[in-house]
Amino acid sequence: MTDDLEQIAIYEDEASAEILAGMLRIEDIPVEVRLDSPLPGLVNKVKVLVPGSLADKARSLIKASAVSDAELNFAATGERSDSD
Repeated sequence: MTDDLEQIAIYEDEASAEILAGMLRIEDIPVEVRLDSPLPGLVNKVKVLVPGSLADKARSLIKASAVSDAELNFAATGERSDSD
């Protein structure tokens, strides 16, 4: 990716980030998933980044998908949040 990357989402687990990344790749948006790992094996955050020129399009697709963070988390982990 030659364009500057812009963070469009952040998750606590890699699976949720990869679900979103897959959805964006289907729409021909290049995606980079970055693990924020202070120590090997300890992941704090997983960032989803896209080229800055496509960030607005990516955000619009996310909004239109009507998939909440809680739904992505459930799909990835099988665990419901306390607010469900």
